[in-house]
Amino acid sequence: MHDVPLALEAFQRGELIVLRDQQGQTYLAVSEMQATAQSLARMQAAGSNAVTRVTTAEAAPAPDMHLTITVDSAGVLDREEMPDALLDIARMAGDAPRVLACEIEPDTDLDATPAKGAPVVTIDALVLHRRRHESLLDLVAVADLPTPYAPRPFRVHSFTSRFDGMEHLALVTPGNGHEAPLVRMHSECLTGDAFGSLRCDCGPQLDESLTRIAASPGGILLYLRGQEGRGIGLGNKMRAYALQDKGLDTVEANRALGLPDDARDYSHAAEMLRSLGHDRIRLLTNNPDKASGLERLGIIINAIEPLVIPPNAFNKRYLDTKVKKFGHRLIAENTGTQ
Repeated sequence: MHDVPLALEAFQRGELIVLRDQQGQTYLAVSEMQATAQSLARMQAAGSNAVTRVTTAEAAPAPDMHLTITVDSAGVLDREEMPDALLDIARMAGDAPRVLACEIEPDTDLDATPAKGAPVVTIDALVLHRRRHESLLDLVAVADLPTPYAPRPFRVHSFTSRFDGMEHLALVTPGNGHEAPLVRMHSECLTGDAFGSLRCDCGPQLDESLTRIAASPGGILLYLRGQEGRGIGLGNKMRAYALQDKGLDTVEANRALGLPDDARDYSHAAEMLRSLGHDRIRLLTNNPDKASGLERLGIIINAIEPLVIPPNAFNKRYLDTKVKKFGHRLIAENTGTQ
């Protein structure tokens, strides 16, 4: 696949581009403002349906020969749909929000059509590009936060998401280490962090993280709100708990409720790290998905340090499920698993 900048350059020049979604749906697209009779003829020759205009309500022209779809969203960070992606391309290319598009039959060999040579971009690549290159957070305040974990206060940085208003915190220890900082990405868990729930290991992990980070100059704890229950929310977590009381594990309970196994996104964490001046870290986690998620967003993981908490009578199955179904790297004697 071609990368997003190449597709944007082609779009700016009025050339055809190819956009694909996660299901393989494929469209040819061109800027309406720069479309020519030749480019429209190539599009129609390669496509399987009539040319459609995608635009915003404000930019929609008077009715004409083209079927018009109007879109009102924040783009692919709001909805990962084809119309939203087409308008994102136009916006990122600095063009008017009016795109002409035509669907291509699935599994079409583009090299055998008039679309040969058109740069290809996927919606997934577009989402990743926006998360890497656009600022989605505002730094609201920086203040001292004295805690029992260290003799000197943490320096707490408060961020607010422009996208959904969610607030996140970065707690930074004084000093600068000679290597990449030790970082913990901690997903908000009200039941574990505040109430000391024994059904998970979140509270003890938070305590241990703060203890270890406090001893590491320039260490960082990212407290990510809105990630309760691996992103399903507090109410849904309680619904899942009720099913776990009947014998289901955490994954089975989520699926029984029609919820994802893990809905968390780490783009805000990556932006917080870059805002603090870091793109290379040591990550404190047992979860390989956290490392791969940050790496996809441009953060280099120098090392992964484990954060294993001994099980109790209430969370042993929960920890066992982490190992078996999420690939968490927990020490065998602590979970009874390999």
